[in-house]
Amino acid sequence: MHRSSGRAPQRRPQQPVQRPKASKKQRKRSGPRAVFWAFYKFLVVISVLIVGVYVGAKVLIRPPEIPQSGGQGTQNGTVVNVDNSQEAVGRQRREGVYNFVLLGKDVGSGNTDSITVVSYDVPNQKVGMISIPRDTAVERTWRSNPKINGAFYGAGADVLKEEIEHTFGIPIDYYILVDLNGFVALVDELGGVEVNIPLDMNYDDPYQNLHIHFSKGTQTLSGQEAMEVVRYRHDNEDSPNYRANGWYSDVQRGEMQRQVLLQLAKKVISWNSVTKVTEFVNIFNEYIKTDLSITDMIYFATQAMQVDMSTGVTQGTLEGDGTAVCNGFRYCFVYEAEDILPVLNEQVNPYNEPLTEEDLHLMEPD
Repeated sequence: MHRSSGRAPQRRPQQPVQRPKASKKQRKRSGPRAVFWAFYKFLVVISVLIVGVYVGAKVLIRPPEIPQSGGQGTQNGTVVNVDNSQEAVGRQRREGVYNFVLLGKDVGSGNTDSITVVSYDVPNQKVGMISIPRDTAVERTWRSNPKINGAFYGAGADVLKEEIEHTFGIPIDYYILVDLNGFVALVDELGGVEVNIPLDMNYDDPYQNLHIHFSKGTQTLSGQEAMEVVRYRHDNEDSPNYRANGWYSDVQRGEMQRQVLLQLAKKVISWNSVTKVTEFVNIFNEYIKTDLSITDMIYFATQAMQVDMSTGVTQGTLEGDGTAVCNGFRYCFVYEAEDILPVLNEQVNPYNEPLTEEDLHLMEPD
């Protein structure tokens, strides 16, 4: 800022302004009535601001674009064709239907321990969910190990999306990766989660400091306990129930993970405490990675509040064989197209036409 040099010029002292005395009628506005009118004006201003923010949010927060392949573009969640190919008269994305992949990070290995695909039909307020077993074998050239759980940290989010689409024929628009510590913090912030545990669980892994011990039945779990339940795969070999619990595989594990996610979603939608907003934001910033923008997240959050959690959410299971050998790697999960196509079409197909066997590229075992 430019400052002038020298002494500041002296000013003449101002004469006090003579104001006329207030009449009795005017003087009555002082005191409680003046406070009332001031408070009234304050409320009017606040109301205008609230309406302005609400209208502004409605105008500015638009449906996110749906990424397209095959020469198609998008505009505010609506498919827009940009060429004259057969795509214009063939398969197209349904308007307002988005696919997400929810990922849970493993401890130590750097793999994604949980992979859940969620399809959200915004216009109809319907949500479909499937779990992809972490040992699912996929066709790839960048690594000999074909298991899909190594894609995210081995090659990145875009490669994982491509592998899911190549294998199952379903596009993935966005990913959300949740660190296990973030999962624990979220459950605790929501006051725990009630789940039905389908069997006695007894597993100890001193290397990971993981100790899972639960009895069959409905229980309310803390964040740490919920994390242990969703990570459970089998008992230790020296456990009395090791063989009896052999029916519990990655398929049932995925079902348990979806049960926990659904219960958490119900609690998030039902809460109405403004004080929790700050805590959710802190948890999100510290523990969650995603390619959703802030405005995208606000849009989906406001829309999801309208989902009827009792009737608007459905789930499906991908049945397959988890004992296959692929590329020399044991215990890979493989599928038959006829077994999984009905589930894919019912739960996570965002197109206006059903998926067929030609859309799938399933790994063949050795």
